[in-house]
Amino acid sequence: MSFFPILKAPYCAGQTILYNFSPNNWESVYKGRQTINLSYTDGILWHSTVLGELAYGDCQIIKYQDVKSLMPDNALPLLSLTQNKLDKKSEILPQLFSNQTNTPKHRSTLGLTSKYTTTSYQGELDPFPSRASLLTFSPFLQFNDKVENFVLLLNLEKKAYNRKVKVEVFDASTKTLKCEKTALSNNITAISLDDCGFLKNDLPVVISREMAAIPLYFSCANQGKFLSLEHTHPPASLVVHGHRFGVQKNLKDYWFSQLKKNA
Repeated sequence: MSFFPILKAPYCAGQTILYNFSPNNWESVYKGRQTINLSYTDGILWHSTVLGELAYGDCQIIKYQDVKSLMPDNALPLLSLTQNKLDKKSEILPQLFSNQTNTPKHRSTLGLTSKYTTTSYQGELDPFPSRASLLTFSPFLQFNDKVENFVLLLNLEKKAYNRKVKVEVFDASTKTLKCEKTALSNNITAISLDDCGFLKNDLPVVISREMAAIPLYFSCANQGKFLSLEHTHPPASLVVHGHRFGVQKNLKDYWFSQLKKNA
């Protein structure tokens, strides 16, 4: 079963809508009350606490402000719906027993809200292997004096550590390194793309050789008056037949070999 993070981004606060009902009518699911949990890491251990219960057929909005006082500053809040009790403390990410569907997966509404408006998408978060990598292209840059562009890197791993990793941003056409940033594991990291020197027709490619993540492309205008949130699909999802993850490995191997620091 997946976790449902509460996102964060510049000028915005996160909110997540949980649903205790199936996204389809052909897979058998448990039809009963489930426990709402909050989990987070302090960099050493995972901590979990019960927020309440959710009846079957109901939904509930949980905002960052609702859980802020329950965890350290800058921790990533992870919500879950379960039929089992989670350990209050653990070295490894808690295992969840709950409704699980495959087509589609059970998801929540992950949103960002400013003083003016809200943007969201349907999503979930499963743990990545610690030895993994990231390759993503950004065709979503918007150019205007009042528009700011970010890539939000959302990561979850089983161990509770907050690893700091290098993120490299290249021009996909020239293979030129435009800037270097850092990101944290078990967190969401906002990386500005505006100070990397891209032009209107450039295609940024963002990589991390040390960590996998879900890349979310976030743009805001007038300090949050207008918001845009887009996510891309992993390369494997673009392969219809054959060994999907083998193709993904080949794509990563090619681009990582092309994108060198001294290129």
